[in-house]
Amino acid sequence: MSAGHALGFDLGGQSVKAALVDGSGNLLRSGKAPTGKDTSAEALKSTLGALKAEVGADDVQAPYGLGFAGVVGDDGVLQGSPNLPLLLGEKIGELAAQGLGGPVEIDNDANCAAVAEGWGGAADGSRDFMLVTVGTGVGAGLVLDGRVFTGSTGHGCEFGHMIVVAGGRACGCGAKGCIEAYACEAAIASMVKERGGSLEAALAALSEEKGYAYAQGVFELADEGNAEASEICETVVTMLGIAMGSAVNVLDITTLVVAGGIGNAVMARKAALEKAMDEVLFARSVSDVDVVASARGPIAGAIGAARIAMLAR
Repeated sequence: MSAGHALGFDLGGQSVKAALVDGSGNLLRSGKAPTGKDTSAEALKSTLGALKAEVGADDVQAPYGLGFAGVVGDDGVLQGSPNLPLLLGEKIGELAAQGLGGPVEIDNDANCAAVAEGWGGAADGSRDFMLVTVGTGVGAGLVLDGRVFTGSTGHGCEFGHMIVVAGGRACGCGAKGCIEAYACEAAIASMVKERGGSLEAALAALSEEKGYAYAQGVFELADEGNAEASEICETVVTMLGIAMGSAVNVLDITTLVVAGGIGNAVMARKAALEKAMDEVLFARSVSDVDVVASARGPIAGAIGAARIAMLAR
């Protein structure tokens, strides 16, 4: 195994992904394992170790990289993670190091995905861009002048908790009106359950037949002409557009990369997304902004984590 190879992981609320990459950013091998609200510290260690072996990375040089959706304090303790509650109070870096047998570099999962898109991905060559990831939650990674922006305390660009409706829908973070309360898997599930009836029944059938989660099923039903599903999809895309347009106003960036498990479905409605952006943009038209799909796909966060590990050597 080349000394230039690196191993990265993307830990989310539904799965953990592994990526083995070479020094040029080429994906050599990847793996995936399920996670959930019942994922414990011991389960995480075991899963990371198993994925490392699965991708054939037993002799890859440490450190390893881990992208993570949560708030980690200066002491390394996980302070907030609505999707992985059993890990609260744990030192994520230490857990990962125990599971992998070597030191681990940790960063926000969206930051990692942004690094990947700027390293041979959709934003390759761009020094200023924002990646918006839409999946289990909503996040963003911001790159300014070629460097990931982390803010004064390391928690910069918490895009998922930008308020789009004052006093609006309840978010898992405890606030109301966050974009994450309108445009992620949990938000879509909540909107479906509020409607209940035929829509919920149709989604249950799709889940049984194809194994779909709520978001995937809702977007498919909308494509088939289901009126209630279409209303939910319109809400998701419109709210994302409002938030993305507002981010452009604040940051003066002209490249936005859309990623995550729901990203492709959102980009299939790009015209509606850009219309919502255009209605809030200041001093520019949406035609001056490049809204592009992720080129790295679902493995972007793990690839970016591997890159961060590589740079830490």
